[in-house]
Amino acid sequence: MELRTLRYFVHVADARSFSKASVFLRVAQPALSRQIRKLEDEIGMPLFVRAGHHLELTEAGGLLLNRAHLLLRQASNTLDEVRASATNLAGTLTIGVSPATSELVAPLLMRECGRRYPQLRLDFIEGFSRYVFEQLLNQGLTLCLIHNPPPHKAIEVHPLLLEAMYLVGPPPRAGGLAPVTARTDLEGLPFILPNETHALRQLIGRALGRTRLKIAAQTDGMITTRALVSAGQGYTILPYSAVHQQLVSGQLSATRLRDIEIPWTLGLACWSDQRSARAVLAVRDILMAHFDGLGDDDKWGTVPAKLGMKVAAKKAIKARRRNASVSRN
Repeated sequence: MELRTLRYFVHVADARSFSKASVFLRVAQPALSRQIRKLEDEIGMPLFVRAGHHLELTEAGGLLLNRAHLLLRQASNTLDEVRASATNLAGTLTIGVSPATSELVAPLLMRECGRRYPQLRLDFIEGFSRYVFEQLLNQGLTLCLIHNPPPHKAIEVHPLLLEAMYLVGPPPRAGGLAPVTARTDLEGLPFILPNETHALRQLIGRALGRTRLKIAAQTDGMITTRALVSAGQGYTILPYSAVHQQLVSGQLSATRLRDIEIPWTLGLACWSDQRSARAVLAVRDILMAHFDGLGDDDKWGTVPAKLGMKVAAKKAIKARRRNASVSRN
């Protein structure tokens, strides 16, 4: 059983289609079908059954898929360990990013990895957090930077930044709508937000409670949202990282939402058995150092480690006050 054949099988199983898998793998469909038949002959039982226009895994196919994921990860980890024995990191690291974070982290990682590890190539896949997380689970990524990833027993998440959320509006003299100030009231504003299944939209809805939002338009596109707001067509709610460049250039206005709790945490996610891979650690160290610096500026949000230190400091102060009170009594 060859690793290449296992990879072919995993892609066919994930796509539920020979034609889709052949396009992704850039392998002719007849050749791909032959490899799967060869694998079935080697195992001695079918791995797929056809159900209408797509494929379904047999019981044996489902069992093999779970084992194949593990075997392919172990093979990848072995290569990482061998490469890590060299002085310089080499190879390719595929990183998933969301539209809200790509402008912030992609240039940073390219610059710092290029300076420190010139033989390490970075590839980026951009998409919404749900899609990026699925790509990680399907072995399409080495790691990803996403917001509020769902819990998974095989995935380790390292929180990087508890992002500050902002009411975002058009710039002065955009025409039509007024720019945002600290006194702007949310009630009655025409909002441009993601659709109701989007994680951020759900968090906004829960945070605002009974406040009724007037929806002017729905779009999941970050570029479209910023363009509509900048043109004076509505307002939105986004983390500072998503609008930093536009605020600096005067394309948008914004004010921080300090009385509304919207837990929007940016984290680095990877397979638990890859967390000690040298390339993963290198990227994590670059990001932690960068976000640790951002945490010194309140407008970005709070670094979880620093938040923990602040909580510990507050508890220590309270403990000293209690002890002082007991001593006086």
